[in-house]
Amino acid sequence: MLRYLGFRVLQLIPIMILASIGVFLMIHLVPGDPVLTVTGLEASAEQMARVRHEMGFDQSLPVQYFDWIGRVLTGDLGNSLVSQKPTTELIVDRMPATIQLTIATMFIGLVLGIPFGLISASRKGSWIDKMVAGYSSFSLAVPTFVVGIVFILIFGVELEWLPTASEYIPFWDDPGGALKATIGPAFTLGFYVSGVIARFVRASMVEVLGLDYIRTARAKGVGEAKLVYKHAFRAASLPTLTVVGIQFGTFLGGSLVTESVFNYPGVGRLILKAILNRDFVVVQGAVLVVVAIFTLVNLVTDVLYSFLNPRIRAGNGG
Repeated sequence: MLRYLGFRVLQLIPIMILASIGVFLMIHLVPGDPVLTVTGLEASAEQMARVRHEMGFDQSLPVQYFDWIGRVLTGDLGNSLVSQKPTTELIVDRMPATIQLTIATMFIGLVLGIPFGLISASRKGSWIDKMVAGYSSFSLAVPTFVVGIVFILIFGVELEWLPTASEYIPFWDDPGGALKATIGPAFTLGFYVSGVIARFVRASMVEVLGLDYIRTARAKGVGEAKLVYKHAFRAASLPTLTVVGIQFGTFLGGSLVTESVFNYPGVGRLILKAILNRDFVVVQGAVLVVVAIFTLVNLVTDVLYSFLNPRIRAGNGG
């Protein structure tokens, strides 16, 4: 197990190197001059040349990359071209809001997705199975911004039960206020996640329910409810863990569209605002952090999967 963990940790090094190169090139290939963000459109050529030299933009791309990655390794992601605040500080300020939204999103997705998947698998071919399949397809097909806008129109504008714009209220400070402020974007994203989880749970359960030991248990008179919810789901939950980990890592990086629809102050909205302001330093640093978070969450998911699955653990020498 330790050997497997060490191997996976070592795999992160080339992944992060390639990701940093991709992020760096992506930003520098985008049309536009970031110097204009600092100097303004009315700056003279001499002023622009001076700022470009001060920021190192007159160097070759390899020199700029190694200079940037060297500062990143020391924890310096650079300063925002707009606010002049450190990018690290901006990300740290927004991360608690994104973490809270991610936890709420996954809670809603699991509460809806797992029961739907279990019921669908246990009633395979029935009208219930078809309804769950329709729900799953609908949740995956409808864009999240459409769900968010409809949610705001119904609960914010028509019923006036919830605010039309969300804000970050720590749950431990004010649970009721945090629930009202977070439920909109959390349900919008959780609706999508529930469809993904329901589909994976159903597929895993259908496969497990067709195994020999399940048929044997059913022949011995084990109750259907106990068979489905205790024995089969335990085995079927392992593949579901992977998709839950992927979704969790994805939303920890922020959701640009949903956070913008609800004006939620998370990492996704920070990135989108930086893109609109052509603040490429913030975009570059934030995207790299998002990639790192997603990679680490996937590593943790793989390790948990290996730990919970005896066959994988045995194959890894653990």
